[in-house]
Amino acid sequence: MGRAQRSRAAEGDTTKRRREKIGHEAPGTVLRGPPIAITCACGQRHSVPYGTVWTCPDCARVWDTSDVPREDYEAIRRITLRFRALPVALGLLVATIALFFILTGNTTAVFVLLPLTLMVWFTYLRDAHRRRYRAALAERQRWTLDSR
Repeated sequence: MGRAQRSRAAEGDTTKRRREKIGHEAPGTVLRGPPIAITCACGQRHSVPYGTVWTCPDCARVWDTSDVPREDYEAIRRITLRFRALPVALGLLVATIALFFILTGNTTAVFVLLPLTLMVWFTYLRDAHRRRYRAALAERQRWTLDSR
């Protein structure tokens, strides 16, 4: 707790501080699925979660994302989870190998393993992974929602 927060707590300030969001994703995006990008006829663009109703602030058109078939959205959600799991699995594998080297007393191998793995991931594997992810999403259907 910082000095300003302590002094506010001592004074009896009951307002809650919101945690600053780090990153570009909304909370819950990983498990609930990616947001749906809506582009209004007036040119306004907004991303909303599945199943919500959005009203364009410029032209007052109403867009309902629950018109997207649930099965199609679930397929996109599964693709997203599958492609997120590969880097996590690779990281866990490297961490396990590094732990093995540390426990066997071969710490110099860890100093070779970690930079080598990062170099291979960022040089070769990450671009191929992103291409496959975009190709898998491009195969999925796009929807045209009607405004109300």
